[in-house]
Amino acid sequence: VAVVGSGPAGLAAAQQLTRAGHTVAVFERDDKIGGLLRYGIPDFKMEKHHIDRRIEQMTAEGTRFRTGQNIGVDITWEELRSRYDAVLIATGASNPRDINIPGRELDGVHFAMEYLVPANRVVAGETVTNQILADGKNVIILGGGDTGADCLGTATRQGAISVTTLAIGKQPPSERTADQPWPTMPNLFEVASAHEEFGERSYLASTVEFVGENGKVTGVKVAETEFVNGKRLPKPGTERILP
Repeated sequence: VAVVGSGPAGLAAAQQLTRAGHTVAVFERDDKIGGLLRYGIPDFKMEKHHIDRRIEQMTAEGTRFRTGQNIGVDITWEELRSRYDAVLIATGASNPRDINIPGRELDGVHFAMEYLVPANRVVAGETVTNQILADGKNVIILGGGDTGADCLGTATRQGAISVTTLAIGKQPPSERTADQPWPTMPNLFEVASAHEEFGERSYLASTVEFVGENGKVTGVKVAETEFVNGKRLPKPGTERILP
């Protein structure tokens, strides 16, 4: 079996398949195994020796690893399917979701992985050119999930002056509500270690525009979120600019 992608899904599937008696080869386009575990999650949240220990275990069990192999480029899908009885695609979700608002083209507006991956490489001792750094800057994070918390913790360690996390929705409740009974996964207000360390969180914040000077972002125009016919929209007259 060929497994394409060595993130958490690919590694879990590969270990299960190997233990079931199959010969498994894991293909990874990056230079190291781990996918999101390696280059997405910062070391303050999960040290990379945990990945290395699991890879050693899986190698001893018989799983084979192929790094630097971009399937579809270095090896065609047809070649892969002809060489293996089955192909499992576990390529993750590395395509970011963009935000289509005025000022998106300004310098200083980045996707999370453009920021996190080089930061993780630097922590691993690699040399990175043109790294995005938050030292001495006011940072705004759009999105209040795990990835936003990873960016927050990274910006904190780089020496950001301030970090504000914006979420378009309401602040979730701290306890399970009646419409989310056990055993469903409730939507609860969570405080990650990065939130405890630094930064502010703002809810019901609709991002309206990126503002800037000389091609560089200088602020984010936000407005309060209001619900109209089930849709979340910026409330007129509540706009303000965050630096």
